This record gives sequence, structure tokens and C-alpha cells, in this order.
Amino acid sequence: MQVVSLEQNERGECTITVESTTEGTPCRQCGREIKDLHGVDEAITLRHLPILGRRVYLRLRPKRYCCPYCAGGPTTTQQLSWYSPKSPHTKAYEHYLLLQLVHATIEDVSIKEDLGYKAVEGIVDRWIKREVKWAEVKRVKLLGLDEIALKKGHRDFVVIVTGRAASGEVKVLAVLPDRKKQTVKQFLEAMPRRVKRAIHTVCTDMYEGFILAVKEVLGKAQVVIDRYHVAKLYRAGADRLRTQELRRLKRELPKEDYAKVKGAMWPFRKKAADLEGEEQALLTRLFTYTPALHQAYEYGSN
Repeated sequence: MQVVSLEQNERGECTITVESTTEGTPCRQCGREIKDLHGVDEAITLRHLPILGRRVYLRLRPKRYCCPYCAGGPTTTQQLSWYSPKSPHTKAYEHYLLLQLVHATIEDVSIKEDLGYKAVEGIVDRWIKREVKWAEVKRVKLLGLDEIALKKGHRDFVVIVTGRAASGEVKVLAVLPDRKKQTVKQFLEAMPRRVKRAIHTVCTDMYEGFILAVKEVLGKAQVVIDRYHVAKLYRAGADRLRTQELRRLKRELPKEDYAKVKGAMWPFRKKAADLEGEEQALLTRLFTYTPALHQAYEYGSN
């Protein structure tokens, strides 16, 4: 592709007009490669990956080619690999949305990306495939298993399977229709031997079904619990300790001393590097009365 022009509207959204540098396309009737240019189709606009938080759209007028081999010289529109016919998004953007669904719901992503709920749901449906084209999958060193809820408040889960190659590139390999252990196990068992041998780490949440499926099929792979889930549990424990310690201090300290350590909840939840001067001073006073809470804060910051 080459860029023809770039426009930006009053909302800061970017529209990049592009054109294909690839010549020719297979004829829709006989399948032979044809290169007799017949013109271009009407412009299509596809939502693409954001840049610096701004929406980005790609505008393209697909080329049309005439077939010299078929009777009547039928024309065929060039199909490019980076988008699907009739889809309003590029494939790269749909992959991006699938990754955004990790630890989120369809409703969450719909709000964040300002997309219709049905549009996000449709993307998930399109990527739920019965079979993975393993011949197209390069060497995967790290596998990720993450469940997402299709609807908030419902136990309607699917599992996104991602793979990280040696180059660091992360790709969505499959979307499994449910989070049952047997479903995950069947997917892992269906992997070609060359793919299984290359996997040395599987990152997952704390769901026992995922962990057991991995151990039963990929016995030599190391299971690593997703940092998100570990951090979430740790923060919950640290918050309980904070509440307990402040209750104790309220009972033991004079009122004027306790008043100087009140209001520590939000500073305690911040990283040390993000604290304002007054917040840092508040935590310093608090930690002089409770070394255990100081230790919990230090552990959480690392």
C-alpha cells in the first residue's frame, strides 16, 4: 500500500487515503491471474488501529480487473489480505479489539472504543473458528489463556488463546466457545507436535480448569499465573490490612494523632512514583505507626 493523502477532522480523527501497489487479482470465475486494469470501485472506509489515542480510518478505492480469458470479459474487484469483504474494520483493528477484551467484557470494549455492542460481538463471532490453520502459525514460545465475559453479570464466557512468537509478536490464535477444562484440553491436544514442543510457558488466570488442562497436555511447559490476577488479589489483601490497621490506630491513638493519618486510602493505592508531596507525607506518618502496612505497600510497589 502507499499513502495518497491524510485528513484530520475537528474531533482529531484521521482518515488516511491509500492505494494498493499490488497489480492483478484472481478472476472470480476462472481463477486465473488477471492484470487488465478496468478502473476502481467506490471508496470504502475501514476503521484501523488508533494512533496516540486518536481514531484512524483507511480509505481505499479497490482496483477492478477485466478477465481476457472468460466470455464477456467479466470484471473482478481486487481483494487485499488486510481486510475482509463487507467488514467495516481492518483485520489488525479486529485483532486489537480481541486483545482489549482480555480482562474486560464486550460492553466495556464497546464503551471504550465507541463501537456498537453488536459490532464487537460480531467480531468475536467471526473469530470463533472450529479449526486453526496451524500451517500459518510460526514457532510459539509463550501461550496465553484468558477468559472474557460476553455480557456483564452473566456467566457467558469464551476463552481467547494468544501466542507470543520468539520475535515478541502476539497473535490471537483462537477464540474457544466456553471455558470448560475439556474444551481447552481438546484445543491443546489438537496442536501439531512442533507447536507443542516449542511452548515453554503458558500464562493463565487462576482457574483450575485451565491449569489442569495445560499440565495434562503440555506437561513440560511452565504455568505462570497472569500478573493481573495476582496483583488484583494482592491489592485486595493489602486493602484489608489497611482497614484493619486504621481501625486499630483509631482505638489506640489520641484523636489529634489519628486525624493526621486519616484519608490514606487513595494514596495507599497509588504507586510511589505517582504520589504528590502531601500524599507521600501522609503515608510516611501512617507507616511510622504500622510497619506491617509499610511492608505490604513496599511489596505491592515492586
